[in-house]
Amino acid sequence: MPNPARPEPRWRRRIAVSAVLGCAGLLVSSSMTITAHAAGTDGGTPGTIAPRATTVEQPVFSIPGRSTTASKEDRGQALAAAVTPAQRADFDNDGVGDLAYRMISGDVWTNWGPDGAAAIPRSDSQVKDLMLPGDLTGDGRADLLTLTATGSLRLHNGEFATYEGGLTGYTTLSSGWQAYNKLVVPGDLSGDGKPDLLARSTTGLFLFPGTGTGFGQGIKIGGAGWSQFDQLVGADDLTGDGLADLVTRNSSGLYVYPGNGSSTGYPFKERIQIGGAGWLQYNHLVGGTDYNGNGTADLAARSYDGTLYFYDGKGTGTFQDRAAVGTGWGVVTQMAGAGSLPAFGKQGVFARTSDGTLYYYDGTGTGRLTAKYLIGTGWTRSEVRLTHAEALRADGLSDLIAHSTYDGRLYNTAAYASSDDFLAGGSKLYNLIVGPGDLNGDGKGDLIARSSTALYFYAGNGDGLSMKGRVQVGGSGWSQYNKLVGAGDYNLDGRADLIARSSAGLFFYPGTGKAGSPFGARIQVGGAGWSQYTNLAAPGDINGDGIADLLASNSAGQLFFYAGTGKASAPFKARVQIGTGGWNQYPDLL
Repeated sequence: MPNPARPEPRWRRRIAVSAVLGCAGLLVSSSMTITAHAAGTDGGTPGTIAPRATTVEQPVFSIPGRSTTASKEDRGQALAAAVTPAQRADFDNDGVGDLAYRMISGDVWTNWGPDGAAAIPRSDSQVKDLMLPGDLTGDGRADLLTLTATGSLRLHNGEFATYEGGLTGYTTLSSGWQAYNKLVVPGDLSGDGKPDLLARSTTGLFLFPGTGTGFGQGIKIGGAGWSQFDQLVGADDLTGDGLADLVTRNSSGLYVYPGNGSSTGYPFKERIQIGGAGWLQYNHLVGGTDYNGNGTADLAARSYDGTLYFYDGKGTGTFQDRAAVGTGWGVVTQMAGAGSLPAFGKQGVFARTSDGTLYYYDGTGTGRLTAKYLIGTGWTRSEVRLTHAEALRADGLSDLIAHSTYDGRLYNTAAYASSDDFLAGGSKLYNLIVGPGDLNGDGKGDLIARSSTALYFYAGNGDGLSMKGRVQVGGSGWSQYNKLVGAGDYNLDGRADLIARSSAGLFFYPGTGKAGSPFGARIQVGGAGWSQYTNLAAPGDINGDGIADLLASNSAGQLFFYAGTGKASAPFKARVQIGTGGWNQYPDLL
């Protein structure tokens, strides 16, 4: 609600479109106007700018043996035959499986090869992950399951999946799923003809038997050892016995867990290793359908450079040699049926010059950044500290938070907060604000604020318009750090974490999911060499594997990318230089 009693701040900025623009929201097809208002002692305004508008081309694929002759007139029209298990993702009813995915812009697309449609627009999506259940609505059409960051499992009727906005409507099946870091629909594990669901948490693996229209009560079927896998793929029937199978990947390679028909106990036979470390070259493994119409379930895999590959299933639990079937898939942030943990809420960085000019660099999904976009001028460092926070509301678009040095208050610069940008009371004593994501396990974005004497936690309300009252969660010891950054999950447990740097080195603070003590004991993950960097920034996941990454710049103007590994003890791979010069013009990377 607006607060007319609060004093007018000395500093005020307004961005007329979403301030962060979704880490990807700048990738739009129409021009935008961004206005920055600076109400300082002189009352002047920096003016209005129009950033360069761009479009992102939809990726395409062409799978060997796949027919693309189905007419447009037939798409979206239900056929008499029901969706069979091997075609759980057949959205246009031509007999072969299709792709559905969330784009870098936040839109959810269906893609059947020769064409595609934005089936859920960004403004309505709230989609963190996507699953392929087959037909749950009984109309003979493949449906879609989506998961929101706040833990709602939604069923989207696939009748109009090939139309613009055709999957926007949904039925909420259940909630509370934010307790799990990965949901998987492998298909029918028990042999009763109903697709089942698997959910993994830090404590183990749970089976939720299918009811035909949803899922029953969970049964724990495995322990913490299931956390070793960075990919869990619901592959449908790979072995030809009529039961669904699960494909997993760890640092040693690829495994298949054949279904055994049980709906009340452990549902798998002994696992079989079907591939080695070469499978680590992929950031997305996708399964659950028959992509070429030969009657066997297949697998798709995306490499870190955005190339999509096809593995034709033999029907014996193994695959034919791979075939490259498309490029440019780095712009896809999560595919339906993908085994990766979904990254959500941030994918890019802001950069501010010493004169207060603000730019934005989007992630590409390949470990690189786009060209810069001018956001605005007049963002004077002496008047305002800026924080690029993971999404504070369910649309997944990250937020630019301003901390006024004049009154100490926190403001949200996003367009949706334009009628009342006051976010929280804050304090003039704060010297740092961080928005690492969901810290208390409710699926809503939170904030951390630090003064010289304390560390405070602000729980998000999920609307980006206000925060709950602050809670002190740390003391003066946090002042030893000259950098605190975070944007998502670094150790693959589904919780937001924090990276801290002091003169002694780099430290990892694992998230606990508890508001009163949001971080576990620190782990030193780097030495004094990390002091060479003038800036550290947490861009979220910018190489498409679902693991949070890190950027670092030095005084020579070089920019380095540290890909996340998912391991708490060594959270980053060796650095890769992605900028050769000019990055020293930015005293702030956000």
